[in-house]
Order: sequence, then structure tokens, then C-alpha cells
Amino acid sequence: MKLSFEKWQACGNDYVFFNFLKAEQTLESDFPKANWISALSNRASALGSDGVILILPPENPEKAVARMRMFNADGSEAQMCGNGLRSLAAIVHQKNPSLKDFRVETLAGLRSCKILNSQGSDYLIEVNMGRPSFLPGHIPVLFDDVMVINEDFDLEDRSFQVSCVSMGNPHCVIEVKDLERFPVDHFGPMIEKHEVFPEGVNVEFVEKKDDLVFQRTWERGSGETKACGTGACAVGVTMIMRNRIDSPVTIQLRGGILKVTWDGLREVFLEGAANKEFEGTIEWDPARPTDFSIVKK
Repeated sequence: MKLSFEKWQACGNDYVFFNFLKAEQTLESDFPKANWISALSNRASALGSDGVILILPPENPEKAVARMRMFNADGSEAQMCGNGLRSLAAIVHQKNPSLKDFRVETLAGLRSCKILNSQGSDYLIEVNMGRPSFLPGHIPVLFDDVMVINEDFDLEDRSFQVSCVSMGNPHCVIEVKDLERFPVDHFGPMIEKHEVFPEGVNVEFVEKKDDLVFQRTWERGSGETKACGTGACAVGVTMIMRNRIDSPVTIQLRGGILKVTWDGLREVFLEGAANKEFEGTIEWDPARPTDFSIVKK
């Protein structure tokens, strides 16, 4: 079987996209599952990525132009990905340039996308990331509080203050000193799989310097990534909630800069770039899903 793909990155978050909106592309039900996705995403493979995203026909065409399914590098499915959504929006716009303000279905709900600027395959896009939820049961996190903001959290010989929020997926934000030297790869996986997070959690370690917030993210199912859109939103809203900074919040990630805007009540807006890296085809045998060949265009 042969599949066409596009590789896009947004703020350093790179994903392999398969567009199932076209009739000639294989059916979603034929798409191989976790073992093939993890093999494809492996950085040692010919592609390597933070995961795989499927662009699917919407369940309600009157409300959305497409549906997004996003898989982490380990093959697990996630509810949302802000950087992936911006890249998806760019792909939709390239196929239909008249679409500049539209909505996409995700497991976290409908998300609106607005094309702010485009030059070839370079885009600036704003996406509505929905309303944050600070309720422990919505995240979920097993703290017996109305909200988990600046909650003491002890791990090994360290004591952290954590703030937790759902952006359609779970996040735990921790402000630290000397972020560049902080052992993200040590504490990230410990917090991701800690028992207080029954569904796991994305962990954002941040440091504020003047009017700029620096962020490193340990993503659930993917490890440390160059950027995380929902994570940037989680950082923005928790920093605003803690009165550490005013909206809009400019966040420096390892892959680039994102801007988060929130009025403290309603939806969160995420603005950032997206650009196409390359495209090609993948040939694979369903009987041997980790055995595939790639041709780049």
C-alpha cells in the first residue's frame, strides 16, 4: 500500500501528516496503528517526528472543514496539539486558498483557525485553543482542592510548586531557576507517570526573565520536544492566574516563539508560525507494518 504524506513543523514541533480528505487516499480504518506510528516517528528512521497526524473528513461538515487525529511518537493518541493544529490549518489552506478562517474537529472539541499571513509554505496562524479548566477532575489530577495552583509537590529530595490545567489535555506547570541546566529528562518522566496523574500529564518547566517566559516541555508519550502548543497555553494561563505576567504572554521555546492571549475568562488564543519541510510517499505492507520505504519529493 502507498500513502502520500507531508512533513510540517511549527515552532520545532514536527509531524508527519496524512491527508484522508482525498477520495484516492486509503481509508482511515486501513491506517496502521501504534507499532507503525512509533517506528515511523523514531528519530533513527528516514523521517523521524514528534508524531503522526491524520487529516480526516469532519463528522459535521456544517461546522468544520476537517477532523484531526493526533498520535504521539509512542503511538498513543492525544486529544489536542496546538502546533500540529496550526500545521494542519496550513495544509487545509494550501489545498483551498479561499479558506482563511475555519474550524477543525479535535478530540478536545471544535477549534477555530485563522490564517494571518502566508508566503509559499511559510505561515503565521492563530488558533482558538478553547477554554482552560483548572478543575482537578477535568485535568485529571488527584489533589483535593478546587484548583491546583502553586500546590506543594515533593519528589525525591526536591520540593516544587505545581499548577495544573487542562487545555483539552492535561498539563502540569512548574517554575524553576536556571531552566537551561534543569534536569528535564530526569524529573519529566517521573512527573508524567506519577500516581497523582491517573492519565499521565504533560510537564512544562518554565523560567521568567523580565517580560519573556522560557519553556521546556516533557510531552506525555513523546519525551522532551522543542515546543508544545497546548503546553504554551497552559504556561500562559497559569502564569496569568498566578499574577506573574499579563496577557499576551510571549513564550520562548527551544523551537521558536509563541504568543498566548487570554482574558482570564474565555478562550485562549495561540499564535505562531508553521512551515512545510518536505513531502513524499510511504510504501508499507500491513502484514509487516514496521517495514516501510520512503520516497521524498
